[in-house]
Amino acid sequence: MVKRLAALLAVLLSVSCGTAPPVRTSAPVTDLVVPTTVPNGRVDVIVKPTYTVGETVRATIRLSPTTGTLRGPLDAFVQASGFHGTATVRHLVIDPISVSAGSADVAVLWDMRDDAGAAVGSDDYSLVFNVVDDAGRRTTVGTTLQVR
Repeated sequence: MVKRLAALLAVLLSVSCGTAPPVRTSAPVTDLVVPTTVPNGRVDVIVKPTYTVGETVRATIRLSPTTGTLRGPLDAFVQASGFHGTATVRHLVIDPISVSAGSADVAVLWDMRDDAGAAVGSDDYSLVFNVVDDAGRRTTVGTTLQVR
């Protein structure tokens, strides 16, 4: 009787320890979400992993206050950085939004040109902007834009 129970237990253990097939996701990840915590919530910047030289860069800024109001993007610009420091490439004109509940998105477009209108080349750039809450606290947010 004990031998039968031991054999049955061994069979059950071997069946239950079998390998399961890997979990499949429905779609590959195509965008990166870069979160930044601010005093009264969160700001997400959604970008592509890389951009092709000459294509318009499109990023989405999502403002999600947990309390009060969040306003932005303000004073947006694109900068390049290298061995000699950082340099502003392009000042962006974006109509800011104010969000009091939930979340809202703002589209940011950059035509890969500098302030003088000249096309820029392959490099790592930064999208930088400010957000401000209803208490007047200003937070600078930034993310990398890889152009190849």
